[in-house]
Amino acid sequence: MQSKAALLLALLGGYFLAERALSPVKTITRKAQDITADAGKEKLTPSPVDMRMLVNEVVEELRILAEEKNQTLSTSIEKKVEAKVDLETIRLAVSNILHNAILYTQEEGKVEVHTAKTEDGEAIIDIIDNGPGIPEAERSKVFERFYRVDKARSRAEGGAGLGLAIARWAVEVNGGAIAFRDNNEPGTHCRIILPEVRAAKQGISS
Repeated sequence: MQSKAALLLALLGGYFLAERALSPVKTITRKAQDITADAGKEKLTPSPVDMRMLVNEVVEELRILAEEKNQTLSTSIEKKVEAKVDLETIRLAVSNILHNAILYTQEEGKVEVHTAKTEDGEAIIDIIDNGPGIPEAERSKVFERFYRVDKARSRAEGGAGLGLAIARWAVEVNGGAIAFRDNNEPGTHCRIILPEVRAAKQGISS
């Protein structure tokens, strides 16, 4: 029979493990609340951002969530991929999309994050999973605020249904683009394209 001390340690261990797993989710939620509350009130601060550093930081922050589901979370990071963006809003976008991929991909599934550049020098971030996917007809609609539809609900409804809408806002306010792409294999492929350092788009406040 377990002693009271051993039982207490087991309970505390479970508590701290749960807190560790929830920590990145709380961070994303808090950042989203802070940034969206100030939307339109403060100018963004665009600067050259190393996508390799940003992606690695976000992946490591959310890795505990993938580990809890025995998922494989991997990266393929091209060197010297930069974009002129506001760091915190883009971090929020990448965190939301990656969290969404982990959350709705099955146990022992796979989630991949890649960075690359377009021929024009724009930064690309691809987040790919082998989860249930999103029907083609719903791919643009899931970025709408509070959007609900049965077939897309498993990926679109996290929290108040704002996660993907916030991600789109964060990307577009930085002059970028975001979309779910066709995927030859089961799952979902989300691509974020961000302006190159030398030619940031007018959508970014200076």
